[in-house]
Amino acid sequence: KNRAMESGKKRNLEADEPASSSKRPKTVPSESQPTQSDAEVKPIKEEAVDPTDPTDTKPPVEESKISDVATSSLASKPEEDKKPMEESNEKKEAQASAHRDMPVSVAPRSRGYLYMGMWMQATEDEGFEVGTGTGLVYDERMCEHSSLTDDTHPESPMRIKAIYSMLQERKLAQRCIRVDAREATNDELRSVHSESYRQVVAAVGHLKEHPLKALERMYDSIYLNSKSGMAARLSAGSTVEIVTRVVKGKLRNGVAVVRPPGHHAEQHASKGFCFFNNVAIAAKVAVEKLGVKRVLILDWDIHHGNGTQHMFEDDSRVLYFSVHRYDHGSFYPGSSDGGPRKVGNPPAEGYNMNVGWNGGGMGDGDYLGMFHQLLLPVAYEFAPQLVLISAGFDSARGDPLGGCDISPTGFAHMTHSLMALAQGKVVLVLEGGYNLSAISHSFAACTAVLLGDPPSMLGRMFPSKRASRAIRDTKRYHQRYWTCCNQSTGYEQLRQFQMIGANGGLEEEEEDDKDYSEGGDGGEGGDGEEDEEDQDEDGEGEEGKDEHAENQAVTGAAPAGEAEKIAPQVE
Repeated sequence: KNRAMESGKKRNLEADEPASSSKRPKTVPSESQPTQSDAEVKPIKEEAVDPTDPTDTKPPVEESKISDVATSSLASKPEEDKKPMEESNEKKEAQASAHRDMPVSVAPRSRGYLYMGMWMQATEDEGFEVGTGTGLVYDERMCEHSSLTDDTHPESPMRIKAIYSMLQERKLAQRCIRVDAREATNDELRSVHSESYRQVVAAVGHLKEHPLKALERMYDSIYLNSKSGMAARLSAGSTVEIVTRVVKGKLRNGVAVVRPPGHHAEQHASKGFCFFNNVAIAAKVAVEKLGVKRVLILDWDIHHGNGTQHMFEDDSRVLYFSVHRYDHGSFYPGSSDGGPRKVGNPPAEGYNMNVGWNGGGMGDGDYLGMFHQLLLPVAYEFAPQLVLISAGFDSARGDPLGGCDISPTGFAHMTHSLMALAQGKVVLVLEGGYNLSAISHSFAACTAVLLGDPPSMLGRMFPSKRASRAIRDTKRYHQRYWTCCNQSTGYEQLRQFQMIGANGGLEEEEEDDKDYSEGGDGGEGGDGEEDEEDQDEDGEGEEGKDEHAENQAVTGAAPAGEAEKIAPQVE
């Protein structure tokens, strides 16, 4: 009926045009010809015209007369017939509006396919322009931050040099839009850090070697030289700059090749190679200064981003999602804050999500399974306007600290799946990663995807039992906050997830029985073992403590909590 009314209106408009605009001359009916009433319409019969008969001069049937007939036919319907039609239209519109406002999720058996309606809902963001091109920020001055005594320290200047060299070798840097690096302003640093701590870092540039060594010992797992403060401000400011350009529509997405990293840095203290929390500062500027209402921070570094979590556990504008190695609280930074029970504080409950692997060896199948069963459904329900990736590549295959098995193609697929969010406003910021080959190839694979290159193919894979258990634990603690977490996800359901990519993941179920850590779960048990793990997930056994001590020996980390006790003395 709606199509008929629209068609009738269109014909009526054509009939009301002046005669001079018509290609055919109008025939004026004579007075002897009967006129058609509005209530009764007689069918018009066309009589065949014989072209060989000169006396047969009957004019052709006029289009305008046909449109008049159709219009009068529609107009002749009583008003009571139109009311049900209008009510039906209003009802359909109300149903469509309600459907658009409903939270969306991916069903466990959907095998990771995302519906177009979900993408449309997540990209209907008002007031933000979408730019073009991929930004790249890099500055060699950040390489001046180095250890005075240990040339073999894993967080070395060669990390970003190797990445930038790989980007140039693969002709990716040439395709990017270069963004000038800059130091963070004092106001930007104070948005997440205390003023007293900012002054401590600023004073580093004026200290000699012995005071620097004394200051190093007051914090957890850091080293200092006279250029450390400058490099830290440059790392934070460069991240803010590229994020600002993406939000304002000057760039579509971007990558930040920066160091020192930031996600361990707390409000009052340095920690875990980090000074200023680069991603947290950029997210705070986005919501406070740039008008962004919802920011998703995905932290896939193998270590839990304790600093970022603490800075936003009271802020519902920022959804912090961390997937990391947990080992029941024994893996660095070695606290229960990285467990699935930590969902945020009452003003923002549900906006802090932790997926903690209890053991190493997690690969492409585990991470991509977690993406499609948990992260992406929650992300589409949250509908962010900006996506920031704390991109630590110490979960990559071959990293000396992470002990996991993600391939460069796996990282590329994870990045690619996030590009449908937030109108493509995605910024990838370097965090950890200490195998130069793995970090450079993985970062380049992610950059290529942001530039528009499709990721390489992957083979058939599915998450391991330990991974599916960790995913299920996180979903259980977030059932009350997210609609998509109400759907059950067992190991058999997760096995139905399939991706196309390199032979990552665990092909044979028997391989999952490997014990990858001394303090791990020690194999797969039944429900009784799972309940025991749930009761002890925030605690540390003797084996867990031994592994924690070994991990600290590798990273040079001080005992957990020491930095917080000593930091006030520095201030």
